[in-house]
Amino acid sequence: AGAPGSLPGPLSECGSFQSSEEEEEEEGSPGPAVAAAAEQRREERLRRFRELHMKRYEACKLNSQEVVEEDKRLKLPPNWEAKKARLEWELQVQEKKKECAARGEDYERVKLLEISAEDAERWERKKKRKNPDLGFSDYAAAQLRQYQRLTRQIKPDLEQYEKLKEQ
Repeated sequence: AGAPGSLPGPLSECGSFQSSEEEEEEEGSPGPAVAAAAEQRREERLRRFRELHMKRYEACKLNSQEVVEEDKRLKLPPNWEAKKARLEWELQVQEKKKECAARGEDYERVKLLEISAEDAERWERKKKRKNPDLGFSDYAAAQLRQYQRLTRQIKPDLEQYEKLKEQ
């Protein structure tokens, strides 16, 4: 295909760029420029290898941390987030109460001042809409509820009542 030491493939057709003397020198002992370039390429590959190794190590470490956190979350009760939010809210309420007490203000009044009129009306309507079923607490309460229910059902006939009253 070409002279000994020439490049393989399509470049071999173009011939060798080096003289035969230079080829013999390269085969025997590489020149300092070639050795330095090879050493530089080797160092570059090693540097990239170390970078990739560090990236893999970081990813593995982060993944294991996330696995531990996920395992902790899965071990918590399902309503943990709601409980946590409620406890934080209660802490905020306690802090506000302390601040109001330190200033000598009534907390309920300060709280109501922070609520807009629209929100208050919406809350009152929602509260009225609810029909609280107290359930069974004792016989006296059950009897009272039954009495109130039965008296609400009675529809008096006022005309009949007036006639009977006149007689």
